[in-house]
Amino acid sequence: MAFRFAFLTGCALAALASAPAVAAQPVRIGVTTILSGQYADRGQSEQYGIELALQRINEAGGVLGRPVEAFYGDNAADPAAGIAATKRLIEEQHVPVLLGALWTPVTHAIMPIVAEAKIPLVIDISAGQDFVDASGVGGNDYVFKTIPSDRDIALALIDWLKGQNVHSVAIVGDDNPFNHANADSMEQAANAAAIKVVANETIAKDTKDFASLLGRFKTLAPDRIVTLLGPSTAPFFRAYEQAGWSVPLTGRIDFTAATSAVSPQFLASGGLDSATSITVFNPLIETTGVQDFIQAYRSKYGIMPTQRSFFAYEATNLVVDAIRRANSDAPGDIQRALKSTAMPSLLGGTYAMDDHNHPHTPMQIVGIRGGKPSFVAKAGG
Repeated sequence: MAFRFAFLTGCALAALASAPAVAAQPVRIGVTTILSGQYADRGQSEQYGIELALQRINEAGGVLGRPVEAFYGDNAADPAAGIAATKRLIEEQHVPVLLGALWTPVTHAIMPIVAEAKIPLVIDISAGQDFVDASGVGGNDYVFKTIPSDRDIALALIDWLKGQNVHSVAIVGDDNPFNHANADSMEQAANAAAIKVVANETIAKDTKDFASLLGRFKTLAPDRIVTLLGPSTAPFFRAYEQAGWSVPLTGRIDFTAATSAVSPQFLASGGLDSATSITVFNPLIETTGVQDFIQAYRSKYGIMPTQRSFFAYEATNLVVDAIRRANSDAPGDIQRALKSTAMPSLLGGTYAMDDHNHPHTPMQIVGIRGGKPSFVAKAGG
């Protein structure tokens, strides 16, 4: 009987010794994003990027000898829900670091929460320059913003336009907070670069007739029209075709929507071949790292990645890299490691933080060439 007990005990110990590393308690990353409501598809694209990163990280052995797992809190694009979800992640799930919050008002709302709890927050998607201004030196030292801000994007585009000998621009944007911020940043960047802003127009909601707007712009004769459009993309580009005016368009253009709006004849004749747009991530980027990410994403989900997916993927890798370098998943150690990061971006450059806990990664100029979207040049970074 004693021999049998010793034999079974030995077998149990051997089984424990040979158990895979994934049996260890996971390293936790908290994520607050939109998982319900009309904007849930945006949260899903962020989640997809995170889960692809975690799959690849865990297949490579995880970090600190442990798997990495994301714990999600649905903020439903509502500040009150975002505050509650963030508190649950910190107080009940005990996450030492957060990604989020996708929706700008929610991101603003949870910044004081993470400062009080001393939990680092990596803003991987919300784009506003105000997050940068409020973080790091003189502000919230627990907040890190990894995606380029509207100011970064404006400075990069205007710098590229100046290199193209552009001397004047007209700016036009849809009537929403995102495009207001972008239009203001474009105007400020243009003024700083001594490029004359001949107009900065806001399109009223539900505008259908753009002929008068384009007529005014034609009289002002800018070298470029900087477009910052959402719902107005299709009617604006149809009006541009009908106007017969060949001034080049630039800005932040959704080329899928733009090319779908104009006639095939106009597109084939080169009607949009002078159009350009600044992007942060774009599948047209042909570097090995970006194409590897795209292939892995399509293999896992069967669709092309969005910009949200890409920056969630990179932010997840950035957090895990910080944990690895700190050799710790304690919040303070992660925060200090994030401040000293030099992790390369798949876009080129690194995520080295400035005094406001914000890196400056490259962007891209894409355009229509021969009727098809094409990579044109790098910008910024």
